[in-house]
Amino acid sequence: MNNIAINALGKELKQACAYCLQQNIGLEITDFAFLNILDSSLDQSIDCIKTHSKGIVPIMSHGPFMDLATSSRDPKIIQVCKERHQTALQASCQSGATVYIAHTNYNPLIFNASYRKGFAERMREFWLPLADWAQEKGMVIALENLWESEPEIQAELIDYIHHPALKASFDNGHALVYSKIPSSKWIQTLGNHMVHCHLHDNHGETD
Repeated sequence: MNNIAINALGKELKQACAYCLQQNIGLEITDFAFLNILDSSLDQSIDCIKTHSKGIVPIMSHGPFMDLATSSRDPKIIQVCKERHQTALQASCQSGATVYIAHTNYNPLIFNASYRKGFAERMREFWLPLADWAQEKGMVIALENLWESEPEIQAELIDYIHHPALKASFDNGHALVYSKIPSSKWIQTLGNHMVHCHLHDNHGETD
């Protein structure tokens, strides 16, 4: 948790990598978060990342998130989500990333008492096979808070899935917008589950 990294995407990559090497800090690639890149020639993106990021440690990668509902009850939607995450996870691995970040997409607007438990069960079914694959490759999948109002939701989810290659990522920007709980409490609650942290203020105002 004491490794600093900066985000890089597309044309920013070469300059960002040079800065990371100069400052001896890590890199988070975000290319594979975007569907137009996942649908293009990934070999070119992977080769470019590998070429410019040599010597950078750690390397992390943010997975796709737009409209992906990994806890959906619809098997066809789940299949699309699996294909997207499998593609991005494999490309991240080939690019040298050791941490793969994915949004939880927990829906706080559903107040049904059974939702939280069902959400955890469906997330466990979805992520366990990917966590097994990641573990074999020496990677960790970090599930990141998005719309959660409290850190206990995320901590309980990681506890329930209970896999050594599946941990937590804390995004303070998301928490600033969607939670009234301070970042210090989030970090304290997530504790040893947390392997990655996004620190920024680019998600708008909370007033």
